[in-house]
Amino acid sequence: MKKQDILIVILLFGLLIAWPYVSGLFFPPAPTPISAVSPATQTAVASDPQKSVPAAAVSLPAPAALAMTSAADKVETMQIVPTTTVERPVGQEQTIVLSNNVMAVQISSKGGGVVYAELRKFRKAIEKNSGPVVLDFTETPALTLRGIQGLTAADGFDLMSGTNAQSALLTGKTASGLRVRRTLSLGPGYQLIAEDEWVNETEQPLAIPDFEVQVAPMHALSGETASYGVALLGVDALPSSGGDGVMFWADKLVDIFADDQKARQLPGAAEAVSKKEPIPIDWVAAKNKFFVQILLPEGGASGYRVQVDRDIVPGERQNPALIPKKATVRNVMATALMSGKALTAGESFRHVYRYYIGPKDYSILKGLGLHQDEVMEFGWWKPVCKVLLVILNTVYSYWPNYGVAIILLTILIRILFWPLTHKSTESMKKMQALQPQMAALKEKFKDNPKKMQMETMALYRENKVNPVSGCLPIVIQIPVFIALFVVLRSAVELRFAEFLWVVDLSEPERLFANILPYPLNILPIFMAATQAWQQSLMPAGDPVQQKVMLVFMPIMMLVMFYMMPSALVLYWSTNQTIVIAQQLIQKYRTRNPAPVPAVAVRK
Repeated sequence: MKKQDILIVILLFGLLIAWPYVSGLFFPPAPTPISAVSPATQTAVASDPQKSVPAAAVSLPAPAALAMTSAADKVETMQIVPTTTVERPVGQEQTIVLSNNVMAVQISSKGGGVVYAELRKFRKAIEKNSGPVVLDFTETPALTLRGIQGLTAADGFDLMSGTNAQSALLTGKTASGLRVRRTLSLGPGYQLIAEDEWVNETEQPLAIPDFEVQVAPMHALSGETASYGVALLGVDALPSSGGDGVMFWADKLVDIFADDQKARQLPGAAEAVSKKEPIPIDWVAAKNKFFVQILLPEGGASGYRVQVDRDIVPGERQNPALIPKKATVRNVMATALMSGKALTAGESFRHVYRYYIGPKDYSILKGLGLHQDEVMEFGWWKPVCKVLLVILNTVYSYWPNYGVAIILLTILIRILFWPLTHKSTESMKKMQALQPQMAALKEKFKDNPKKMQMETMALYRENKVNPVSGCLPIVIQIPVFIALFVVLRSAVELRFAEFLWVVDLSEPERLFANILPYPLNILPIFMAATQAWQQSLMPAGDPVQQKVMLVFMPIMMLVMFYMMPSALVLYWSTNQTIVIAQQLIQKYRTRNPAPVPAVAVRK
């Protein structure tokens, strides 16, 4: 490779750097704080995460962490008795727990919505005895209605149990005589089906006004951090027509604050902002790093609303000068906009909503249809991401450790790329053999760069040498590298996955984070060392090029990878180790030098 070809190498690696956004390299963002909850919500969940609730009539005490009312409103948990109406004193809230083998959801008579979801197959913290993940919707229950007086989250519904532990019936009524009968039933897996029957119980025409159905707020869970500009929180929506594909708001959420601040001429960002999008949609979702809520109204919705809350700076309410100019997103939520309908006397009308609340697991989401798997945000790399996930999970099914699965995946990739790597190595040997003639051409045409370039290219053609072939294996692996990065940033499979000293492959190691001023990550250091070793084994060539590759590249890779997920660093470190092993084997086989490949000599 010529000296000027070094630019090509730098540009190729520039492409690699640009993808993960290097802005957060030296100052990785702190974990997004969890939304403030009432003291009652800090109690551990009482139910056993490993067992499903039997369908028989049982009493399921509501977890103390999930009480949804203030001290003035006493919360009672229903005993599940078939078709039994619960008498509700004024101002008192009743709850019922619907449960299957993977989750439990608590339904409240206030607003007839979901006030918590317990995901039993996922622990809430890195400690193995920390209990299951609980998505707490204390302040803003899911599936509640907005815009219809008497039927909002602040209003009481009559709550009845269903025929088993997987359904509930709620009824509410407006002052005008419009009644809604809501049936909530657990579907397969992580799905909840809500069916609203609207009934005009008067002798006069009534209208269901335009209203909104709410997706509860999502915030970052314990231990989740953002890295390299990848947002932890997001809102997605699929337009019903137009062919634009899913609309992703993760990178636009802060802009909503800025637009609101500019429009209202505020000194700083508002505490909460919303943006209404009057575009017909099939579904709308709110998500964090590993979990998602997806609301799919059958027949679609007339639009959706994105709502965002930000972190509050201490003292800003007393001193407006402390209000930040740029918001840090704390919670995201969304609503589906539903069109009203006129009802004649005694007429009824039905709305059905499918509500998914669970992990961002591609194998589950792809079975839901209507592109709901797009919440994974695989983007252009979706085909490669799908293949990597399938291979990773297949290997895991035989060897249940994702660290081992990543190593075996890396070996498989190297085997697939072996012919290309071997051809590249042979081409580099030819380039090395051509160095004397290239030096002669530089001396001969040092005053005529254009002629020197032409003669050099002719030399390459005569000897069938591609000057960039040494970079080709790296270029080919870039899509695999980026696809793996995309997979690892949101694949729930790697959440709290352990490997040797690494306790969470989805995060950097952060060893001695509470002792050292900057956390220690061993894998990136090992990876940089292998990078330097590998470069030292490459055939000798241009001294400038060797210096760049031997010194600059390991340092750049160390900085770039230092705060990346451990799984990604493990992949690249394994890849480098295999390359070194290949080069050492090749050196061993050529200890007695074989004849140098014949090259054409230009006269």
